[in-house]
Amino acid sequence: MINSDDKKSTRRLVFLDSLLTQMHNEELSLDDIQEEVDTFIFEGHDTTAAAINFFCYLMGCYPDVQAKVHAEMDSIFGGNIFIFSFLGTFLILFR
Repeated sequence: MINSDDKKSTRRLVFLDSLLTQMHNEELSLDDIQEEVDTFIFEGHDTTAAAINFFCYLMGCYPDVQAKVHAEMDSIFGGNIFIFSFLGTFLILFR
């Protein structure tokens, strides 16, 4: 990869590139790579699901906070669909 000064810059390998490099160096088999990718994808899914579940549980335990979050969302969205550009406008989220 060449930057604007025409100097060679280093590039970090992403997860899959790193696994494929190890496969080409005969450090991992294709089955090993499949297992790593499956673990990475499914564990991330489980973690996200657990976090959302815990958030919902906490909102049920603290109705006063739930009311504040609901009011803030209503003030931001006002019946519109969620757009990621709204993320910076949440006050409670960043406390």
